[in-house]
Amino acid sequence: MAGKHILVAEDEEYVRLSLSIILRKAGYEVTTAENGQDALEKITALKDTDRPVDLLLTDIRMPGISGMELISELKKQEFDLPVFVITGYGDKELVVELMRRGCADYIDKPFDTQDLLSRFPPIFEKLEKEKAARERQGAQLAHEKAELDSQIKSYTHNLEQLRGQIDSAVGAYQDLIQIREDSCKVNIAYRHQPLSELGGDFFDIRSTSAGCDILLADVAGHDMGASFHTILIKAFFDENCRTENNGESFFRLLNRQLLENGKNERMVTAIFLRLNLKTMKGEVATAGHQPLIKVLKKLPVPSPIMTKGDVLGIHDHVSFENRAFSFSSGDRFFLHTDGLTNAHRVDSHTGKRKRLGAHGLDNLIREQRDLSLEKLIEHIGDGITEFYGYKFNDDMLFVGVEIP
Repeated sequence: MAGKHILVAEDEEYVRLSLSIILRKAGYEVTTAENGQDALEKITALKDTDRPVDLLLTDIRMPGISGMELISELKKQEFDLPVFVITGYGDKELVVELMRRGCADYIDKPFDTQDLLSRFPPIFEKLEKEKAARERQGAQLAHEKAELDSQIKSYTHNLEQLRGQIDSAVGAYQDLIQIREDSCKVNIAYRHQPLSELGGDFFDIRSTSAGCDILLADVAGHDMGASFHTILIKAFFDENCRTENNGESFFRLLNRQLLENGKNERMVTAIFLRLNLKTMKGEVATAGHQPLIKVLKKLPVPSPIMTKGDVLGIHDHVSFENRAFSFSSGDRFFLHTDGLTNAHRVDSHTGKRKRLGAHGLDNLIREQRDLSLEKLIEHIGDGITEFYGYKFNDDMLFVGVEIP
């Protein structure tokens, strides 16, 4: 520990001189201060030099600023400096208070020189270990940031290739939501009813080596901004089919890009479904979205698969949950935007607003469960359209998936 810099704060000149001689002989660099104020000024002055103070060795009872007040002031000014205190013999209450304030160690007067010197190496060794741990943590965070930036760069490159579609937003939006049902590894049927030409609902499916990934998203609004966000979501989903990140990782990356590249703050909800047809296992993650509805072939009763997840595009700190499940041939899954469950009409007799809700949607699915997937989606779409009274107040997107 030779070469460490110790500042000695002691008002008695003889003790101060003796301590400085003892410490210098032991190989330490020493600065002395005759009271607490003097010590505080010297610690502050040396802070940004190439020889800052590594440890404060202080008496408690000093004129002006006492040792205890000096410790409090250093903590107030956020000095990360270990403190070693010289106390009066038998002052146990003071020792307890010192330990509470985070002092590294203490020694009673009178003290043995070798005992004093033996106390410093463990303090410095602990500091070095803590410093090394912080450096390792910093290096790990830097590594994780570099990996994240690399993925973001890859996703952003894909985004840039699609950005030109903004100029023809209406046509681009229509292209984005067109799905070829016969090109998928699972049976797909869907019904889409946008509120305007620039709807905020998005649905896509991509084949994987083991099955398929499905994404359904709902962007707030029906304008150019909504189209921009929809294109961004499509770009990231396309890229995710190459990287094969799970739903949780995908949503974290997408949220960051929505915040950094979005034209304005705009809420997005989404659901990510991954189906592995080799293992017959699936996983789902949601971002503030309606739950996935599961209907088993052997027990055709609609039931939700609940997952937790924050909405996208609003907050930096978000969390999501991946939920795993099993499935069998003939099982069905349904995804939808809130345009279905929030569908409402005014009762002509009571004047009250009647909302379809999740229960109403479950009933529609249950009533049509014996139909083929295509007919089921068609009938439910017609039923909801009728419920609306053919006057929509939001986009409607309803997707059915059947395991072959």
